[in-house]
Parts: sequence; structure tokens; C-alpha cells
Amino acid sequence: MTSRGIGQFRRGTATLAIGILPALTLVSPSTHAAPTAAVPYRVATVSAGVAEGAELAVDPGRRAVFIADGDDYNQKEDTTGAVLPYPHPLKPKVAVVGTDTRRVAHTIDYNGVPHRTTPMGPLTLPMPHVPVGLAVDPVRGRVLTSSARAGTAVIVPMGARRAGPADVVRTSIPLEHVMGIAADPKSGHAFIANSNANAVIVVDTATRREIAVVRDVFRPSLMSVDSARGRLYVGNADTKRKTANYVTVIDVATNRIIKKIPTAFNSRPTVDPATGRVYAASFATGEIAVIDPDSLTIVKRIATKTTPVNVAIDANRRLAYTANLFQRTISVLDLDSDRIIATVRTRDRPHTVAVDARSGRVFATGFQSPDLTVLSVTRPQRLGR
Repeated sequence: MTSRGIGQFRRGTATLAIGILPALTLVSPSTHAAPTAAVPYRVATVSAGVAEGAELAVDPGRRAVFIADGDDYNQKEDTTGAVLPYPHPLKPKVAVVGTDTRRVAHTIDYNGVPHRTTPMGPLTLPMPHVPVGLAVDPVRGRVLTSSARAGTAVIVPMGARRAGPADVVRTSIPLEHVMGIAADPKSGHAFIANSNANAVIVVDTATRREIAVVRDVFRPSLMSVDSARGRLYVGNADTKRKTANYVTVIDVATNRIIKKIPTAFNSRPTVDPATGRVYAASFATGEIAVIDPDSLTIVKRIATKTTPVNVAIDANRRLAYTANLFQRTISVLDLDSDRIIATVRTRDRPHTVAVDARSGRVFATGFQSPDLTVLSVTRPQRLGR
């Protein structure tokens, strides 16, 4: 049975008992060791308000999770990821779920965005803006989405009920296979990974106008912003040659490349806002490379033995989470020791994971699933940092 079929039987809410890996001694930046203790988790499954969950982002101030509906004309086989054609009616949307209520507050309809055409075997079909990539700008109250298949990027107000032609980002070069989108609330800039064009496009979040095109960024994929240092970290996905693998560091003030840091194949970076360290997780190899923000070199490599789609960081509680798609797990990483301290089993295959900074609650979309996994964690914030 395909995962789309399985997902149809997964609605509702459940609390799952999970196993915690043996506790490790955690060492803080000081010379004192923290107490060894198991971390209790509670896992629930609720409706994500979408047909197929893709990327998601949390706005802690508005107490909302924004979830992209990645349902398109393709379906992927459960274990290998093989792409299978699956033409069917599409209803592209972004669902807004309350972080506290865990209920769908409203949805944003993207059917009004002009369609593009896309090849599907011997056919050419009109492709709506299926919002797979997603980021938020809480300062300006914007939701940013990208569609790889349609080659479009859209920016709408968070309270919108539908998106239209005026919300589409206009660029000087065509968008081809947009792999990701990111926002810098401090500068008000958005970044679009134009993968097939080997470029990152910088736009104004409020006006949707193009500011710059950063070229010579080979096959850009997922990105992460360090607002404090004014940097953008860009992963790449050299899916054909698999030889040019690195994280590109861009100065967001000048829109110039600072450095390219060699990494494992298909690494996706995430910035720890408390330390500036970058955690670049390789979906292909399972390695997480820890990049120092001062030297811009890899100072540690963490072998997860999983398939981490992305890393979400809870800077307040010094924890990070990886969505391990093919293992049906979420790994918990202690940011002080850079060690995996727990593994949480999930009912769905986690596609993307995000953290609510205020509560520490973790949200994960399910691969080809309409459900949202909610992980509640209790861990006192350690003092003396």
C-alpha cells in the first residue's frame, strides 16, 4: 500500500508511549557536568489541514504554525522515494494551525495564482502553485512559499484567505525548480533558491520586488539565515554529479559570497541563533556537520545513521531535532555536547520539523500524510550560560 493510502487511515489524535535512549552525561560550556536524566516526551497526531504535508514554520508571537500542502501530480514510493505519476485534482493551500489549540484556524488558498505548465510523462499539464517550500516573516506578517514544479514564489499576508497574481514574486531570470525559500525578519529580505539557474534571488518581503541575484551558487536548496551576523547559509543538491557538495555563505548586506564550505552530499543548514553555529544535515549520508561561525570551518561531524530531512533548533532549551524520514523517527540532539540523547518514534514519516520557541513544542509534517505530529517535551532550561 502506498503512503498516500496509509495516510487516509491516520486521522485523529493519539498519545504514544516511546522509548528513550540511555541518558548521556551532558557537558555545558562551563566545566561542570549537567545531571544525567531521561527526557519525557508525549507524542500526539492531529490534522494538519492539508492533503500532504511539506515544509512548515512557526510564528511564536502569533501562536501559529504555517503548513505547506505539497500535494502535486506525483507520488513517491514509501521506502525508495521512487516517483510515480498520480494525476488528480489539486487544492494547493497553506494551513494555519494554533500552536496551543493544535487546531486548524484557517487556510490560504493558492488556486488563484496563475498556473504554469509541467511535463507529466507524455502529457503536459497545468501546474498550480503547490507550496512545498515555506518560510515566515513575523515582523511584517508574511508567509513566503515556493513551488518547485510550477517555478513560482508567492508572498502573502499571514491573515490572507487566498493568494492571487499580485502576490507572485517577479524576477529578472526565470524561476526553475525552486528548492527553498527563506526570510530574514531583521532586513526584510527574502531569499529564493533558484536551483536550475544556480542562483539565489533576493527580494523585498514587503514589496515582492527583486533586490539582487547572487550567482555561482551551484544547485541551491534549503537555506538558513543568521540575522545577528548578517549571513545566509545555502545548502546544495548536486543530485546528478554528486561531486560539488558544499554550504555557501552569503553576506546579506552586500549579497556577495563569503565562502563555500565542503560538506557531505545534499546537506541542509540550520543556524543556532544563540551561538551562530550551523548544523548542516545530509539527507543522503546522515551526517550533521557542525560549522563554527567565526572560522567558517567544520568543527565536528555527528553520525546519525538516519535520513535527516532538516534540523530544527530550540535555542532556549539547547536542543535540536531532526526529521528522519525513512526511519519514522525524530532524533533529539543536545546542543551543548552535540550528542544524540533520544530517539522519538513517530507514526508518520516526518517530512519537516519545526519548534515553537516559547513552549518548546515540536511540530512535524508527515511524508505524503494529512497529519501533523506534535511532540511535547519537558526539560528545564539550564542556567549559567
